[in-house]
Amino acid sequence: MKRREFIRNMGLLGGSMALGLNGIPLKAFSSPLLLNIEQTNGKILVLLQMNGGNDGLNTLIPYEDDLYYNKRPQIGIKKQDVVALNEFTGLNPAMAGFRNLYEDGKLGIVQNVGYENHNRSHFRSTDIWLSGSDADQNLYDGWVGRSLSYMYPDFETDIPEHPMAIQLGAVESMLLQSPIGSMSVVFENPNTFYQMVSGSIADDDPPESTLAGTELAFLRKISSQSTNYASVVKEKADKGKNTVTYPNTSIGKQLAIVASLIAGGLETPVYLTTISGFDTHANQLTAHAKTLTQLSEAITAFQSDLETTGMADRVVLMTFSEFGRRVEENGSRGTDHGTAAPLFVIGKSVSGGIIGGNPNLVNLDKNGDLLHQYDYRQIYTTILQDHLGLNKAKTEAILGKSYEKLNLFHKSAETGFSFAPLQLNKVYPNPFQYSAAFEYELKRSIHIRLSIFDLQGREVAVIYDGLQNAGRHSQHFSNRLATGTYIALLSGEGRQSSKKVVVV
Repeated sequence: MKRREFIRNMGLLGGSMALGLNGIPLKAFSSPLLLNIEQTNGKILVLLQMNGGNDGLNTLIPYEDDLYYNKRPQIGIKKQDVVALNEFTGLNPAMAGFRNLYEDGKLGIVQNVGYENHNRSHFRSTDIWLSGSDADQNLYDGWVGRSLSYMYPDFETDIPEHPMAIQLGAVESMLLQSPIGSMSVVFENPNTFYQMVSGSIADDDPPESTLAGTELAFLRKISSQSTNYASVVKEKADKGKNTVTYPNTSIGKQLAIVASLIAGGLETPVYLTTISGFDTHANQLTAHAKTLTQLSEAITAFQSDLETTGMADRVVLMTFSEFGRRVEENGSRGTDHGTAAPLFVIGKSVSGGIIGGNPNLVNLDKNGDLLHQYDYRQIYTTILQDHLGLNKAKTEAILGKSYEKLNLFHKSAETGFSFAPLQLNKVYPNPFQYSAAFEYELKRSIHIRLSIFDLQGREVAVIYDGLQNAGRHSQHFSNRLATGTYIALLSGEGRQSSKKVVVV
């Protein structure tokens, strides 16, 4: 069995892929040897998946377009009931709470989001949105998983102290898979997660030198790190307190957990939540209103909670669904699978308003469905660069090509992922025998310490200790270490950056 498949089968342990170093359990290392989650820019992205295919025309309503009512005589939202945002466009009355977000400039709406040759299968279109692929392209990992693998390229050795991603649910999403495996932990409740894995650390007896022994050692590493994450998740959940009352719904409970983890100090940069009920083939008015009410109430409570706890500057929430619905209602007072639909981005840093015009109900595709105006990967590109702070080159590598950004945020975040004032960039050669050069970058003049640790967490060599100016630097190291694997650690101002090094 491949180790990636092995990981996927370890659902009991939460899906974490962060490993110990060469079989040494995570607990054997002191805190400075762990990569801080602030290798991102300190921002947080909360994704909310609307399962089933949300009817965009009855969510964001072109209430002055007579064609809308002609094509939807039974299920069209009456003009007098629409929550008007401007003289042409308004929200479903079930989303009244979104009006305050909109008026406060914290709700960004992108109209007509989709992709070329839109697929109307729930499963295939969901895969496209999760992977960030073209309609005729099959990828087996997610755009978020790939993004995290770029943010944490050495995560298997430089283990993040906090999970890289958290999914609230039971079955891990493709969204959080990367080319090197899962990047997330998955649980429905922090306490349940902790109880499941708190007793799962394997014994410390060395495994036999066999294939089975190698896999047992691998299992122990997974177990150790999963337990570590369960502990820190429970600690932060207990510390963080919700300051508002959330609706007693599935999505309300999920967002309440996310808010408490953020308020408690968990530095995980990506969360995934889900709400179902959008596959409205029949009796849509009642069912859709109920689901949109749950969505609106949970999100408005979440945003209020973040602002009360002082976390709103760091967090952005984005909704997405696999497709919109057909323009014309069907014979069961519902709508069938369609194409483009609006997408919501919520947060204090969001440049509120509507991007794009109302859907064109005359110029439709060959199936009579809406043409998309914006490719969904334009939103991904904008969030990756202007919120999470990845540079253009990395974003293009993640999504496979360049996409034009949208004006979704007040100002762009810093490019690059390094939020810390220092970064250990390269050790060359690596592995090395007699000597090596350690290259690093300082954002400002600070006192740094560049040293080497063994896998028991003991400092075995100091390469440089002193004040240095901002800029790129290189330090030469003449080897006097025994053959083996070590960790090079650059530290300063309470921040660290590290690399695995091998002496041969």
